[in-house]
Amino acid sequence: MLNPGRDSLLGPAGRFALMSRFRPFLRQHWRGSMLSSAVLLAAVVGTSMGYFLRLDLPDVRALEDYNPPVMSRVLAADLSTVATFAEQRRVLIDYHDIPVSFQQALIAVEDSNFHRHTGIDLRGIARAVINDVRKMRLAQGASTLTQQLARNLFLHPDKTITRKVKEALLALEIERQYTKQEILRYYANQIYMGHGRYGLEAAAQYYFGKPARELRLAESATIAGLIQRPEALSPFKDAERSLRRRNHVLARMALEGFISAEVAAAAQREPIEPSPLRRVENPAPYFVENVRRWLQDKYGSSSLYKEGFEVRTTLDPELQFAANAAMDSGLRSLDKRQGWRGVVRRTPEGEDPDTWEPPSWKIGHESGSVVDAIVTAADASALTLRVGPYAARLEPSSFAWTKVRDPRKLARRGDLLRVHLESIDAERLTTRVTLDQEPEVEAALIAIDPSTGEIRALVGGFDFERSEFDRATQARRQTGSAFKPLVFAAALASGWSLGDTILDEPTVFLSRRSPDPYQPENYTRKYYSTVTLRKAMEKSANIATVKLLNKIGYDAVIDTSRRLGIRSDFQPFPSLALGVFEISLVDLTSAYGTFANQGVLVEPHLIREVYNRDDVLLQRFEPSVRDAVSPQIAYLMNRVLEGVISDGTGRAAKHLGGHIAGKTGTTDNNTDAWFVGYTRDLAVGVWVGFDEPKSLGSRETGALAALPIWQAFMKKVIEISPLREFVVPPGITVVTIDRETGLKADRRAGCEHLLSEVYLRGTEPTKYCSAQHHDLLQFPYPFQRFPLSEEGQLRVPDDRLRELLDHEMSVYLIDNGRRLETRTPQGVFSLALSIEPPEGREPLPSWVLERFDTTEWNGLDGRVAEVIWLRR
Repeated sequence: MLNPGRDSLLGPAGRFALMSRFRPFLRQHWRGSMLSSAVLLAAVVGTSMGYFLRLDLPDVRALEDYNPPVMSRVLAADLSTVATFAEQRRVLIDYHDIPVSFQQALIAVEDSNFHRHTGIDLRGIARAVINDVRKMRLAQGASTLTQQLARNLFLHPDKTITRKVKEALLALEIERQYTKQEILRYYANQIYMGHGRYGLEAAAQYYFGKPARELRLAESATIAGLIQRPEALSPFKDAERSLRRRNHVLARMALEGFISAEVAAAAQREPIEPSPLRRVENPAPYFVENVRRWLQDKYGSSSLYKEGFEVRTTLDPELQFAANAAMDSGLRSLDKRQGWRGVVRRTPEGEDPDTWEPPSWKIGHESGSVVDAIVTAADASALTLRVGPYAARLEPSSFAWTKVRDPRKLARRGDLLRVHLESIDAERLTTRVTLDQEPEVEAALIAIDPSTGEIRALVGGFDFERSEFDRATQARRQTGSAFKPLVFAAALASGWSLGDTILDEPTVFLSRRSPDPYQPENYTRKYYSTVTLRKAMEKSANIATVKLLNKIGYDAVIDTSRRLGIRSDFQPFPSLALGVFEISLVDLTSAYGTFANQGVLVEPHLIREVYNRDDVLLQRFEPSVRDAVSPQIAYLMNRVLEGVISDGTGRAAKHLGGHIAGKTGTTDNNTDAWFVGYTRDLAVGVWVGFDEPKSLGSRETGALAALPIWQAFMKKVIEISPLREFVVPPGITVVTIDRETGLKADRRAGCEHLLSEVYLRGTEPTKYCSAQHHDLLQFPYPFQRFPLSEEGQLRVPDDRLRELLDHEMSVYLIDNGRRLETRTPQGVFSLALSIEPPEGREPLPSWVLERFDTTEWNGLDGRVAEVIWLRR
């Protein structure tokens, strides 16, 4: 009796020895051997089938409930595939979506008798046996498509007689139960196609970036050719071998009569052009990871990787690529300003720099990319490099940023450098390069549509493979001056206007809640004297902002921040005004976007809809929507933040055009750099810093470190979507004011810097500017603490006047004490003086005098600081 386990027990060595023993005999009697083999084959098949009919075989009717693991797909807003989650990356398709060219290619190369056999191909089996006998080895298989399907669905892949017979029996049963079209559909959805892709549709999208129904003849032949050895024949692994296999498939199609020889020859001349998108399989890894976490929390890990969800997201691929490019360019520029860190890698010991290839070269080389280069020689004029198949010279001009002049001090033979490929000459096999290095600094960028809350682009760090931590949504950092718009929004909602003034001067803030005094300074290390709220925002005046916070109260600012969607834990400290409390980039960007959306906050989100594998809608995301501030306050904020771009710390972005608003932010010691800005249609935030907080550099402010990334991204945004004016709501009035005093302009008073300022109706100024107001601005700022009377006299309490005159050497009493005069580089200015009764200020408490030397409470210019008690 035939022993079904003998084939597996004998093993490869035993089979080889057995074949060797009979090889001389078979060479002499091969015709008889073939006849005997055929008879033996029929006997074995018949006997085996009779035996195995008694075995417990799987029920092929399970195919009626065919439900293989299907990959979940993350789709962008344009429905292109961004990423997939799967144990088996598979997309199910119907028979009518399988192109005829693929059916013909598959049948020609895998099972030419498919439409004639009933599950097993006896001719094919006989042909395989004869071929094995003639070649004296087991060289050719004979599994039909139906047998392959049976093996993939129901059996293990071990090569045993038991499995082969079961495979044949199952194939016969499948053919009895199902049509050829159904079998082709099952096969096209089940078979492995390489690189983790299962089925025709997943393969078409992966290799050629298109659905299967759009495959051309040569592309169908390429994919059909993969089935034999998917990984080895992949055009991404071995382009030449893949081309030879494809051309073999085309030749088989011509031989089987599916296509003419001429058509086959024409297709064979076509190059294989796999999808360029394959090089960047996931252009938005941080975005996708956020989606994955949400799906896993909602549906569980098992469903996520097996149930074939279709997740339609808010991602704009064009904006995402722009964000990636802006981030890469901006961080590399910043990193170069931080200096050359030297060579960190070398050719492995024992390897020849002239022949060794780093693994990174396998992904190819494209102009504009940053790649590894190997130094093969170094002399006084340049470094000679190998960059894949290309040769390059790195001259001093190409690494000037390192401040190293001698190439031999930069690197030596065998060193690995990172270089930027400026251009490639494919004919001469040369490339022009500049030196680069991988940035250590991190950054994040997020772009949100204010009207919908949809996140259109997201970059959570320089390199997802280096760190999966998402600095756009997971990190919270101090925001510095980027928080100031929330203070100003609260002030405007409390009745202040953009033309109201506040004195920016050395100030010590005292609180009964805290024993320590708080004395902020401006980033520029100077004082701006009397400033309007607009100017305070444009100059990013710290002292004026803390004063404003104190005037409107902590509760107003904290409440406004909460309504704008900020979820941080705030405390009532004066430093709140300067962004010392940590906020996420997504929250702050969304808050700014609320101003663009007429005061309406729409919850930021990444997902629009989720469908199951049967295209049934499981969930549609409905973001929360609420009024955060009034449309009028939002419009005032739009206009003042436009001023930051046109006249303030964000003026480097002025060239982008009008109707852009934004604010810089820099924290102490230049640890965090921010720029958050927006148009009517898109709010974009950028943060730059190290994960472990440390200085970015003495000059690395939000304007220098973060704004260039924002600008580069917004340049692409504006190309796609032209800028639009912000909506003007009812209840807004426009008044021409003097920019310096904030009062209604009067040219007779010498008002030269005019501004059409916007106001909430009822808050516009009623007083006109005067010559005295302009003269007062020329006096040292301590005199600007006091008001002018209707007659233009400066009203100074007697005790304060004596203090000021003792300290201010540039100010004099003239006209028998009835006027003050000051001499400045701009000229001589005087004001009528009204000496008021002594102010009788309350002295500082004893505990303050005991703890602190108040004589040291001075400004950076040596002037005595004003002391203000903070509101409770």
